[in-house]
Amino acid sequence: MDEKSQIGARLRIAVPIRLRGMTHEHKFFDETSKTLCIGESSAITRLQSLVDLDSEIHLTNLSNKATANFRVVWINKVGREGWHDLGLELVETEGNLWGKKLSKTKGTDEPSSVDADLQCQRCHQVQHTPVPEAEAEFVSEGFTIARPCEKCKATTAWTLTIPHAEASAAKAKTIEEQRREGRAPIKMKIKVISDKLGQKLEEICETVNVSRGGTCFRTTGHYQLGEQISVILPYKEGDIAIPVPGRVVRYSGTKESNYRSVGVKLERDKR
Repeated sequence: MDEKSQIGARLRIAVPIRLRGMTHEHKFFDETSKTLCIGESSAITRLQSLVDLDSEIHLTNLSNKATANFRVVWINKVGREGWHDLGLELVETEGNLWGKKLSKTKGTDEPSSVDADLQCQRCHQVQHTPVPEAEAEFVSEGFTIARPCEKCKATTAWTLTIPHAEASAAKAKTIEEQRREGRAPIKMKIKVISDKLGQKLEEICETVNVSRGGTCFRTTGHYQLGEQISVILPYKEGDIAIPVPGRVVRYSGTKESNYRSVGVKLERDKR
């Protein structure tokens, strides 16, 4: 059995949750958040608090009040918009935590796997290895994971090597340049529909440009890379239109402005 099958399939589902535990400074935290991916024995979510690897977190599913204890398997120590992505491994639970059969859940897609160059922070050896505990969108600068080290004869912290981080940045630039091909600077109204901690939110924005497979719009709202949203483009008040699913592939802004640019890849073929 390979590592991916051992970790189990995960699905991209936003479930409102409550997380409690201790920070890396040994202070108690109690936060509400949402899942980014869930599995039978794993979850990927985000926290404003920075926690230690191998620490234990108590999770409550706010939809059905089911609870479970999880262990922190990996965390990104470099926060994005004030949030730290982290991967959790189930320790114990009572009943069906998610309240659904993941294999029968529709409207989600199985995340992509990733290989990475990881360096043990104790002995400094480097390994190019699969990372089934996470997905490509989460493995970036600041990614730190707890893994057994044969040389150290212990579980140690592993981080991305600098060459891998540089290669990831170069690859992202190439993808971005490809996405620019065929982009037209068209301004039109767009309706954006998102799920924030279990609440459906809608906002009307203006596009910066539009391409065959995506669009970019300006907003004062907050979005996460990889976040699943739906859009109506073009949007006209009073018209009946079916939202098109999409995923946030770029999120940028400046300190001088409250507006941010959000790049979305549309998934028309998945409707």
